[in-house]
Amino acid sequence: MNPLILAQEIIDGRRITREDDLSCFLTCDLDELCEGADRIREAYIGDKVDLCSIINGRSGRCPEDCKYCAQSVHHHTSCEIYDFLPEEKILEACKMNEEEGVDRFSIVTAGKALTGKEFDQAIHAYETMHKECNIDLCASMGFLSSEQLHRLHEAGVTSY
Repeated sequence: MNPLILAQEIIDGRRITREDDLSCFLTCDLDELCEGADRIREAYIGDKVDLCSIINGRSGRCPEDCKYCAQSVHHHTSCEIYDFLPEEKILEACKMNEEEGVDRFSIVTAGKALTGKEFDQAIHAYETMHKECNIDLCASMGFLSSEQLHRLHEAGVTSY
């Protein structure tokens, strides 16, 4: 399959499914692949950049051993360590990003999962941002249950 032909098919409405054999992407011409991807981007979003800003809602002491992460307890870095931020600080950052024209705002947290009181604090912060701001809300808080994901959605989060 030629990437340029596929790109045009996608622009014309084709949707790739899990059943499609996409192994051709492993050996196709990289320049054609990039050109096809660029044609799709141009057709769907033009030259707009979708800006997402994040705030580190909880920092440090992560028990995971991700080699790239400065927040892991397994690495001796000088990253700042703090519990979940106060809602006022999160809301202030959200409003500032919205005023600057950012499209999406996300709370991200160190650790395998956000649970208990800190998760409840995050939910309340999202509910407040959803009421007081007109910016798309995202989240990245590690592994969550389907109930937690539902609660985030109900609080206004549209992307996880």
